[in-house]
Amino acid sequence: MARKTAKQMREEEEQLLASISKSENTPNIEESEPALFSNIENAKKMKNASYDEIKQYYQKNGIGKQGTFYLSAPLMKLFRTKVTADETKIAEVIRELLIEHYFTEEELRAVFEAEEKI
Repeated sequence: MARKTAKQMREEEEQLLASISKSENTPNIEESEPALFSNIENAKKMKNASYDEIKQYYQKNGIGKQGTFYLSAPLMKLFRTKVTADETKIAEVIRELLIEHYFTEEELRAVFEAEEKI
């Protein structure tokens, strides 16, 4: 998880203050209850997620730190050519390969559960 810069934190604070000053002081219970129940349902779904759901979650949300890998010049040229032809990104291909073929179910589940507790 990337840290926010001081500028980003100031912008968020300004947005929150603007939204608070625009809204009324009385809470709208009708709007908050569906959100509350949907959050509870989402938490239950995440807790009981299947292996395929965990893999899909990381395929969609597994973006984070940058890594470096090395291939010989001809292999790297072939790799870049295929990625360009498939209209995708190198990071997406690597992420998919790692999630599908490298990490075990237990490893992914442990990371997923630890991430959900935060």
